[in-house]
Amino acid sequence: MSSQRNVRSTDTTDVQTTEPTPRFEQPLSDDQIWRMLQTAANSSRIMAIVEGDWESSTRSYETREDAARALVFDLSFYADYRFSQVRRMFKQTAMRDVFTKTELDDIVEEAHFEQNGRSYPTFS
Repeated sequence: MSSQRNVRSTDTTDVQTTEPTPRFEQPLSDDQIWRMLQTAANSSRIMAIVEGDWESSTRSYETREDAARALVFDLSFYADYRFSQVRRMFKQTAMRDVFTKTELDDIVEEAHFEQNGRSYPTFS
């Protein structure tokens, strides 16, 4: 990876690292991820953001950027933090113009760190 990021290279799948192991044996395809997002328990929150209607999401977001950031976290989780896949999928949404490539990568890296590279944080 050519950038100075401090996380494992998420664009490769066969590299052995001491980092947490990927959650999926094989990377999920974009279609598999879209299906999972559409059928998830929180799909009404996610799909509203995907369609650009973030204000009607079941969770209140103060700004369009906050909603887009939440979407990047969701995509990152299912794409196992693969920068290229998250970027590609985010560009397919109505929120595609909210962040630059660098900003997207920074959010994916933050998601990897905050979610410990494995799963969503648990809330009480």
